[in-house]
Amino acid sequence: MVIKRHARFSNGEPNLTPKHGRPGGSSLPGQSVGRDAPLARPLGFRTLMVVLLFSVIPAAIHAQSAQSARPMISPVGVAPGPSGWMFGQAYGNTTGAYNFGDLWYSAGQGLHFGIDLSMPCETPLVATADGVVVGVDDLNFGSAPHNLLIRHDALGLVTLYGHLYDRPPLTVGQSVRQGDFVGYSGDPDETCISRPHLHLEVRSLNYRTTYNPLDLIDANWHSLALIGPYSFPLFAADLNNVRRWVWINDQPDVQFGGQRLNRYSAAYPESNGRVPIPATAPGRVAPPLTADSRYTLRQITTDGCCAIVQWHPFEAETLLTVDGIPGSRAGWFQRDVRTPDLITPMGDAPPPYLSADGAFTIQAEGNDQTRITRMSDGALAVIPTGERLGMLSPLSTSLMWTVSNGASVPGATRPTTGIYVMNMADGVQREIYRAAGVDARWLDDTRVLITRTEQRVMTLTLMYLDSGAQLELGAWRQLRGLTVSPGGKRIMFYLSFQDDPAQNGVYMLNLLDDSAARIERMEWFGAWRWRDEDSVYYIPYRPEVATHQLWAHSFTDGTSRLLLDETGGTFAVANGHWVVSADGARVAFQNVFDGNLWVLDPLFTDANAES
Repeated sequence: MVIKRHARFSNGEPNLTPKHGRPGGSSLPGQSVGRDAPLARPLGFRTLMVVLLFSVIPAAIHAQSAQSARPMISPVGVAPGPSGWMFGQAYGNTTGAYNFGDLWYSAGQGLHFGIDLSMPCETPLVATADGVVVGVDDLNFGSAPHNLLIRHDALGLVTLYGHLYDRPPLTVGQSVRQGDFVGYSGDPDETCISRPHLHLEVRSLNYRTTYNPLDLIDANWHSLALIGPYSFPLFAADLNNVRRWVWINDQPDVQFGGQRLNRYSAAYPESNGRVPIPATAPGRVAPPLTADSRYTLRQITTDGCCAIVQWHPFEAETLLTVDGIPGSRAGWFQRDVRTPDLITPMGDAPPPYLSADGAFTIQAEGNDQTRITRMSDGALAVIPTGERLGMLSPLSTSLMWTVSNGASVPGATRPTTGIYVMNMADGVQREIYRAAGVDARWLDDTRVLITRTEQRVMTLTLMYLDSGAQLELGAWRQLRGLTVSPGGKRIMFYLSFQDDPAQNGVYMLNLLDDSAARIERMEWFGAWRWRDEDSVYYIPYRPEVATHQLWAHSFTDGTSRLLLDETGGTFAVANGHWVVSADGARVAFQNVFDGNLWVLDPLFTDANAES
């Protein structure tokens, strides 16, 4: 029996216990071992109706199925989490594959034809299903420095484990049972500090086709994708077929040697160089929460939705979405969440980038300039910024951009990058910083946060533009998920795979407090979004379940409040993507179970006044 497609989701928990110890040594450890570790014309009403009525991906593609369990278990012998392993890169049309398709994935039609799971070197790996070893260190299949192939005749499949730490302790022809120890994870650069991860492929018996491992491995992948992926969004959208291949469970089979599938004439996001520095919102104060505050779910669409969903930067009830019919250029729309049927077409996609205060649009002009248009009167400025677009400061007084002397390719030496700032009033621009592996983002109109990464260690530096003074905030290994609060008062990030597991977790750093106690480790681990300058929403990391919870954490009093539990089983964020409204009061997401757009609204009580 050849199994090619399976139920997309399951609540079952895989067996993650390895059955063997390392040859010649003690039994496997209970946890991983670290090592060193111009806007187009508006769409007409008829076009809008066509978009809304006929651009439907069947909900069944996205809906959770409880009909049949997927036949494989996780390939990792320890539980997921910041001390074990985490979701890295999905299978298929990922943003990484779109950017590096010709460099790394040309044989696989430009797609990432496996999944990447982040973990320290020497994390134990197990067989996903019963099978027979058919390859040990057969580098005709790539995935150096060591690999392993197991044939599963009952399933009609072959699994490939790539980038292993050392030669697997198995021989060709040896039988393995599901859950048996098969080797240790490694690093393709053989440093164990560059990019340690497991690359797992699922191929046909003739090796010519690969399938999405997420369709076959019994795990709650949307829950796993909440925190850990290398990039957001996970997938590059084709603006001429915008709903295709943008979900982790909606990816095509890859035929080796076939033509590239994602050579798009219009993609979102664009290639690396055409994406600006992330915007930092001005400071805001969200409506107060009390111990009695609760949230409720409300469905906004009925026919699925949107590869791209974001809130308007200052209109708190307005969502911006991108949608369209296959073969035609997608449009972007404004949706009033108070009246979901009120949808305003705004033009061809993609929408322009907006300044944090919503006063300006930011677009590419040619190959090396940024065009900034003031929305109130159409006045514009065109600034040479090189390949990367600039981003305005929160109050739009200055423009910042970066210029690198080469492409930043994972695993290679990072290029030297200069950080530039231009005063919008007088047009004076200057280079404020230059080094290898650096990036920057606004904190407010006078302060910039500079990040410098070397050998997986990220150093954070606070720069005051008025004086040029710099303050080094600290350096951390395996720092990921860095976000800046509205107003730039705080930043958050998480650490994983530390030598001391007690150091793994989510951290908040207060940038307005010079005391030694300004860094705080959260008592919870999960995905977060800023609610306002002093609080966040968070979804606890619970990979064992398919449904999610919404909590709020306040930094002023250190308390966390449960706003929505999993009762009813309807809150499940797809692709790890959820967004918070401009006033901090609402959350929008696409639902795993039906593919529709939903909004979480506060249930206001006497003690919780509506904004």
